[in-house]
Amino acid sequence: MGVIESTNQSVESLEGLHLYHTGRSNCSARVRLLIEEKGLPWVSHYIDLYTKENISEEYFSINPKGVVPTLVHDGRVIVESNDILLYLEDAYPVPRFTPHSAPECEAMRTWLQRSGDIHIPGIKTFAYAQLNAALVQKTPAEAALYRKLQKDQDLLAFHAKHDPGKSFGKDDVHRASALLRSALAEIGTRVTQDGWLVGSSYSLADISWATTITTLQRAGFPLGEFPHVVNWYARISKRPAWERAVVHWLGAPKERVMQMGTPETIAARESPTHATSTGSEVFVAGEPSGVLARVSR
Repeated sequence: MGVIESTNQSVESLEGLHLYHTGRSNCSARVRLLIEEKGLPWVSHYIDLYTKENISEEYFSINPKGVVPTLVHDGRVIVESNDILLYLEDAYPVPRFTPHSAPECEAMRTWLQRSGDIHIPGIKTFAYAQLNAALVQKTPAEAALYRKLQKDQDLLAFHAKHDPGKSFGKDDVHRASALLRSALAEIGTRVTQDGWLVGSSYSLADISWATTITTLQRAGFPLGEFPHVVNWYARISKRPAWERAVVHWLGAPKERVMQMGTPETIAARESPTHATSTGSEVFVAGEPSGVLARVSR
């Protein structure tokens, strides 16, 4: 979907990069990873999916599917995580995470498309069936509110499978596992040939898929069947940006709005008190690892 017209007028006044996201979402993590790889200052709006903060008229007015992440850049709303990656790569082309040749650029976009296509039937289904559904159980009232707000038929069908009294079945897990095994086998072949998913350089394709491995790992997917994928993932997870973008967010922070980035990137933009806050406090990342310091308002 990319850039959309939001019905929430309050976001139009936001300046800089604002990311509505949650900690353990692979879609949120891939956007955070690119932002951190580029060294960009950004304001975090943390959405707790476990308490269903996204299931509200307010958040649906920002993102019409009620999902994370949502990026707001100087009042412009961008949705769908892989579209956000492409948007950021275009808006902030240095450092570059796109191949130089046209065929490799096309291959990268194909991998991004594939990670989007497999998200609901493969990644999301496996993760919910094995882990998340038990953590986000719904009341009948919550299920009814979701059906009222949600217009996307694929998401309605997916979430209906874990309405009160329902659960994902073995067939769901089997189909999801088959899709994932096919994709991981191909990734294993690609990273063996060149070291990265597309060509000889780390690109948006690697960023998109690496955070998916984190989700599958948490859900108990047998990644040991794909040793080349495990080795590729290990290399990416050692990058400095990974700590800030993924590891730091695996535990849900109490702070809902904070400015992130290195002290240098934040200072280069402007003073921390510039952040627009929807909460009662604003926090600023005091170190690259995400140590937080209170900012007076």
